[in-house]
Formats: sequence, structure tokens, C-alpha cells
Amino acid sequence: MTNTTNIQYLSMLERFTLFSDFFMHAVFSRNRKAVQLLARIVTGKKDLIVVEWGLEVKKGFPFFRNDRYDLFIIDQYGNVYNIEIENTLQSIGKRAFHNLSVLVAQGLKSGQKHKKLQEIFLTRKDFLKQNEPFYNYQWREDRSRQKLKTGGHIRIVNGQYQGKDALGKLMHDFHCTNPDDMFYDELREAVSYFKKEPEGVNAMCEIMREFERKSENKGRRQGRAEGRAEGRAEGRTEERETIMRNLYAKGMDCPSIAEVTGQTSAQVEAFFKAR
Repeated sequence: MTNTTNIQYLSMLERFTLFSDFFMHAVFSRNRKAVQLLARIVTGKKDLIVVEWGLEVKKGFPFFRNDRYDLFIIDQYGNVYNIEIENTLQSIGKRAFHNLSVLVAQGLKSGQKHKKLQEIFLTRKDFLKQNEPFYNYQWREDRSRQKLKTGGHIRIVNGQYQGKDALGKLMHDFHCTNPDDMFYDELREAVSYFKKEPEGVNAMCEIMREFERKSENKGRRQGRAEGRAEGRAEGRTEERETIMRNLYAKGMDCPSIAEVTGQTSAQVEAFFKAR
């Protein structure tokens, strides 16, 4: 890695917050205390114990689209939570419903009872712009507002919330670029490792370098695919032109050639006039 590239990575690292995908994944992938703190505050369950967790967990079915879940958590009672860190507000409702559906279908074995599932979107901006800490969604009957017990719950957390309670402090910490400014020791310790400790800084730079390498390879593959597509298109054009010349040589008029080759009469006439 060149000095210039290294300086660029370090500059990016200084600006990272917990809303930055790379950084969030690195911080929460190795620190159970930080994950448990986050889960307890955004769910409101102070006694929640994280038994299992994973970052970018894939869920899906053969022959169908596989989805990645940002922070997938199972608590001491087997309840499942998915926490999505969001920088955009687009299609959150549809995505939340889809995520819950996949989790329900994949999480139940024959004879098992339905588990409680919570889909949580922690958004950088205020989803409804009402300055509320949470926006909770459940299934209710339209007129009576009676709740339908599905075991599924969607919660959208306001990342712009600035209250003086636990969530307000958490959102403050999520926006911090300097770990020394954070309220929570669990987050300060986890973030400091990647921002200040040489081992953590090097690991974060390597993550960025690997992503850059994959992006370059993807770009090259796309370039080759586009080249092959252009080559196939040129080949098809040459083949069509040969057919048109042969048909014209046999006395077929332009409208008939157009019908055979799937073109307009004007296109066929222009082709022969150009020659």
C-alpha cells in the first residue's frame, strides 16, 4: 500500500461514524458488550442477553433472492431481532415486511411454536419528522384498532433523536467521529480499537483496501461483459446486413426485407442508400 493510499484510508477512517457501513460492521462484529448495549436500548428490553449475533447474515431460499441482514441477534429466550443501520428512508416498509417474512419462514421447524420477531431500522434521519424516539408498527384492524397477534413487530429508531435519555445518548454516540466524545464505555472502547489502536487501524485499512480491490475487479468484469455484449451486437448486425444484401440481390423489395429482418422500411432504405 502506497503512502498516499494509506493517508487516504486514514483520512476516511477519521470521518467514519457508526452509521458508516464498513465501520459499523467492524465494530459490532467483535464486541458482544457493544452489541448487547445497542440491542437493549433500541428494543427497550433492559434484561436482554445476546446469545448469538452475526453481521451481514444471509437468509433466503434456493432459486430465490438471498438477503443480507445487518445485525442479526438471538436472545436468551430464542427471540430474533434484526437491526438494520440505514442512511436512506426508501422503501423501509416493504423491506421490513419482506425481512420479517423470510425470518418467519426460515426460523420455524416442524412442531415449533412461533417466535417473537422484531425488525428494527435505525435511520440516520427522522423517518416521520415528528421528533419521536421510536415509530412502532404492528398489525391492527382498521376500525377497532384491535391488534392482531402475529409475533412480528417493526420499529423504526430516529437517528436524529437528541433526548437526554438512553436512546438520545446512543444516537449521539452513533454520530461521533471521535470516540472520546462518546457517552457509553462499551462503544467508546470498541470504536477506539479501530480508530486509535495500531492493530485495529491496520485491520480497518485492510478492509477498505479489500473492498477497493473487489470494486475494481467487479468493474473489470463488467467491462469485459459489456465488451462481449458489444461484440455479439456487432455480430448480429453484420449477420442481418448480409441477409439484407442477399435478399435484395434476389429481387426482394425494401418493405418485404424489412418485414423479414424485423426493421422498418425506412431503416432498410437508408441502409441501401448508404451503400
